[in-house]
This record gives sequence, C-alpha cells and structure tokens, in this order.
Amino acid sequence: MTRTRIAFIDLETTDLKGNFGKLLCSCTLDYHSGQITTHLWRPGFIGRRLTDDRKVAVATRDLWERFDVWVSWNGKMFDLPFLNTRLQRWGERILHKQKHIDLMYYARRPFLTLHSSRLDAVAKFLQSPNQKTPLDPETWILADAGDRQALSRVREHCEADVRVLRDVYNRIKPHIQIIHL
Repeated sequence: MTRTRIAFIDLETTDLKGNFGKLLCSCTLDYHSGQITTHLWRPGFIGRRLTDDRKVAVATRDLWERFDVWVSWNGKMFDLPFLNTRLQRWGERILHKQKHIDLMYYARRPFLTLHSSRLDAVAKFLQSPNQKTPLDPETWILADAGDRQALSRVREHCEADVRVLRDVYNRIKPHIQIIHL
C-alpha cells in the first residue's frame, strides 16, 4: 500500500503579477522525509536574459508534480497561478491539476477569528516551533539584481515558510475538509 505524498510548497517572487515579476526561489518540503528542496534563481541558473527564470519554473513544476497533495498558504490565488504564468511565458507546459490544501482558508471564519489571516499571525497564535523570517525591501531589490547574499536570505525565508506551513498543517489537519483540485 502506497502512502500519499504530501508537499509543502512556497514561491518567492519579485512581483505579485507573473507578467511583471520572476521567480526568485521555490521551496518544497516533503512531509514524510522532512527534506526541503530549493530551486534558487541565481547567476549561473539564469537563461539568456536577466529575467529568464525558465529553469527555476520548470524544475519547480517537475518536482511539485511528483507529489499527490500540495499544501500552501494562498497558493490557490498566488503560487500556482504565478508559476503557471512564468511557465507560459517560456512556452512550457503548465502544472497538472493536483489535490491542493490551501491553509490560508482555515485562518478565516468560521475556523478562526484572528486579527489577521497572514501565515505569520497564525504561526504565532498557534505557537509554531518555526516562525517566519522578516525581509526588508532592500533585500528583495538586491536579490532581484542577483546579489548572492540577498538571494541567500530569500532562500532562508522561503525554507522557513515551508517549515511553518508544516507546523500549522500539523495543528489544523483534523479540521481540514476542503481539498481543491
């Protein structure tokens, strides 16, 4: 009997719209092994242009499709459409539909009534062992320009996010009723 492969997924990007931004980083945490796989846009992983994030987009798609269920925070409205937009930009195949649990919807009524439905607020409320890391605007600007130190901080931020997602999932999974397709 095979077990369901669950992945906690997150993207870090330079903009909220896929036609104006690019992928800086994607992280995938395998629920059962605890292993995090990170794809980072960086000098040497760049295609023909500074805006070319094709390799990160394709590597992310190919990894995510190895899992049976994706768990995200606002992935339904942001991460999945952004990745598909970048894949379309490069003429690549978009993601196959997959079972998807977007935990953000459990941070709202009727499940919780917190002051904010942001992952940071929920993680703090649930006293998650892992917490999100703050990044200042200068870091994002430098990372977009290819600064290695800034990209390293973005990577740490993205990896922290998938750990926090796992913590929050473990706390609220008995209440999960909706899995998106």
